[in-house]
Amino acid sequence: MKKIPTDPDFTDLETEEYSGSNPEQNAEFTKKDSTEGYHFYGALRSDVGLARERNEDSCFLFTSDSAAPSSLFPMALCLVADGMGGYEGGDRASKIASRTAASYLLERLYLPALNGEQPPSQDQIEQMMAEAVLTAHEAVLSPDYLGNGGTTLTMTLLLGRQLYLAHVGDSRAYWLVEGGLQQLTKDHSLVQRLQDEGKLTPEEAENFQFRNILIRALGQDEELLIDVDVRDLPSQGKLLLCSDGLCGEASDAQILAIMNQPLPPDQIADQLIAAALEAGGWDNISAIVTEFMI
Repeated sequence: MKKIPTDPDFTDLETEEYSGSNPEQNAEFTKKDSTEGYHFYGALRSDVGLARERNEDSCFLFTSDSAAPSSLFPMALCLVADGMGGYEGGDRASKIASRTAASYLLERLYLPALNGEQPPSQDQIEQMMAEAVLTAHEAVLSPDYLGNGGTTLTMTLLLGRQLYLAHVGDSRAYWLVEGGLQQLTKDHSLVQRLQDEGKLTPEEAENFQFRNILIRALGQDEELLIDVDVRDLPSQGKLLLCSDGLCGEASDAQILAIMNQPLPPDQIADQLIAAALEAGGWDNISAIVTEFMI
C-alpha cells in the first residue's frame, strides 16, 4: 500500500486487462502482433504477492496490427497502475485510472485509424498522453468514485517508430537496448527527492523507513504534474513496465539478467514475478514485457 502526504470495457481479442480485485487471481496474458517491418510481442503478469490480502495493481495491455494497407500503424499500449488507500480505495482507484486512460487513448487513436483517418502528429500524441492521465486523475477524484484512494500510473505507447511515455508515481518503465537496461521514468517519491537533494545515498535509500511515501499520485490533489516523454525506438529491444512490488524487491542487476535472456516475453515476465516473490513478495507484483523489432 502506498501513502502520500496531506468504464469502458474493451473486449477486443487484442486487448488484455488485469485488475487486482481478486487476491487469488494471477493474470497470465500473452499477445503477439506483427506486420512487415514491425513486430510487437507482449505479455502481462500480476501477482498478489506473499504478504497482501488483495491485489491493488491494475494493468492493461493492448496490441494491434493490420494486414491490409491502411493508416492503422502497429501499436502497443501498456499501463500499470499501483493503487493506494487500503481495502476501500487502492484497487478501485487503480482500476478506474487504468481503464479511463486506456479508453481515452483508444477512442482518439485506434478507433479513428480503423475508420481510415491519418494518425495525429507527434505533438498531438504527446498531448493526448498527458490528457489521458489527467482524465484518469479527474475520474479518481470524482464524487462518483466513492473512495478515498489514489494510484500511480505509468503508461507507454509504441506507435510506428516512436515510444510515448506518461508517468506519475513510483511504478516504472525500463527498456533493454543492446544488452543495457535503462530506467525511463523517475520515481515521484520522498526517498527519490531526498536522493536528488543529496540527503540520502543510494545505499541508504534501500533501507529508508519511508520508501512508500509518494509526492505525486492520481486522485490526491486537484493539480497534477505529469512526466511526458517521446523517444525514437531502437531497431530492436524490450520494454518493461512494472509496479514497485517488482523493482522494489528485485535489483536492477537481477532485472537486467532476466530481461537479457533470449526468451519470449511471457517467460521473461514469469521469471520477473518469481524473482520478486523469492525476494520476499512484500507487495503486489505486476510486469508487462513487450519485445519490439522495427
